[in-house]
Amino acid sequence: MIEKYSFGQPLETGAVVRTVSQSTQPFQLMQLTQSETGIRLSCQMDDEDVVYGLGEQVRGINKRGFSYISNATDDPFHLENKHSLYGAHNFLILSRKNDRSFGIFVDDPGRVVFDVGETKIDSLCITAGKNCVVYTIEGESLKEIVKQFRELIGQSYIAPKWAFGYQQSRWGYASAEDIREVVKGYRDLGIPLDAVYMDIDYMERFKDFTVDAQKFPDFPAFVTEMKEQGVHLVPIIDAGVKVEEGYPIYEEGVRENYFARTRTAKILQARYGRANRIFRTC
Repeated sequence: MIEKYSFGQPLETGAVVRTVSQSTQPFQLMQLTQSETGIRLSCQMDDEDVVYGLGEQVRGINKRGFSYISNATDDPFHLENKHSLYGAHNFLILSRKNDRSFGIFVDDPGRVVFDVGETKIDSLCITAGKNCVVYTIEGESLKEIVKQFRELIGQSYIAPKWAFGYQQSRWGYASAEDIREVVKGYRDLGIPLDAVYMDIDYMERFKDFTVDAQKFPDFPAFVTEMKEQGVHLVPIIDAGVKVEEGYPIYEEGVRENYFARTRTAKILQARYGRANRIFRTC
């Protein structure tokens, strides 16, 4: 069973594909507190309760004992004390032995904090903005809760067979020769390799949807060469667009008003962490 609770004036994020009507029932699974700045959901956890979810994090499967902040950051140092990584996955399941288990999905593109027993060891506390949607999911089993959540946000695509193989991913492969060397190293050591991910270095001066012709003089032929060796090349597309007059992607974004803006209506620009000479819109 899925219940929907809307607060304030939520932004349409596109995260949910299933139509769910606003619940007519009061919020019961957690204690709800509303203020001018946002909402707070809280409940007590028993010693044997387990919390699953929250996606890409540095902690273990059971998320208890730490806080997780949906405020995605490009931080290359994935230490155990980091509260945010690249992604924000606002879904968790509280698996309870002596009470009913449930899932919580917070549809909010802003900052959401999941304090899973860090501040108080037996307390689960979720804080979000004043304009958001919260979905509660109950089922007879954890599998049923997950199934309902997947129906809510949409099913995943079926990955190709090679995607289940061993894959190499690292920032810093600056040329076709670098990648050839990596592939050769795997082959020489007898380690299977199905894919190599290419970070921003393959681009022409770090511009999305481009390939540096000097580093990769015949990119189609190089792709074929790797494919003949059983290696799939996976070039990333960066979320940031380089600010450069005459660059078609940047020009289109400005013309169509695609980019985020500051409170003063200026296009929001951020210094890119791994190449600080590059400025990109968010």
